[in-house]
Amino acid sequence: MAAPRRRCWAIALLAGLAVAGCSPISWTRVTLNHPLTADEVSFIVPGETRLQEVVARLGAPDQLVGTHDGFAANYLYRDAKYFRVNLGYPLGFVSPTAYLPHDFVLAGSASGLDTFEVAFDARSVVRYAGFFRGAAAAQYKAWPFGDGKP
Repeated sequence: MAAPRRRCWAIALLAGLAVAGCSPISWTRVTLNHPLTADEVSFIVPGETRLQEVVARLGAPDQLVGTHDGFAANYLYRDAKYFRVNLGYPLGFVSPTAYLPHDFVLAGSASGLDTFEVAFDARSVVRYAGFFRGAAAAQYKAWPFGDGKP
């Protein structure tokens, strides 16, 4: 009976440390705004779809940019990632090394901005629509194994 109780306490302690951020591995990903997919924008037909239908289905755009013969509506979202591994973390549990600096951290982070742009003519009819992917910068490279270039 005592062994299962100790096991429960150990699991609760480890879960508490992990939730508190005191773990050797940490992975964080934050996405701002809703990332649009090709299926969600497939209703847009150049020369036929109007601004009112685009706004009704996708919501208000994040940016409106004037052009020489109309305007463009941009839907933006940002994707950021951070990954950290402390390989020296277990040494904190070994008595002689617990008092010495023992952090050996490998970390990597990236952030990318993606845009879905819809261009309209002066009559608010779609001229073209397309994705501009900046997420290549947000692809996680497992440093030191990746090249580290976005």
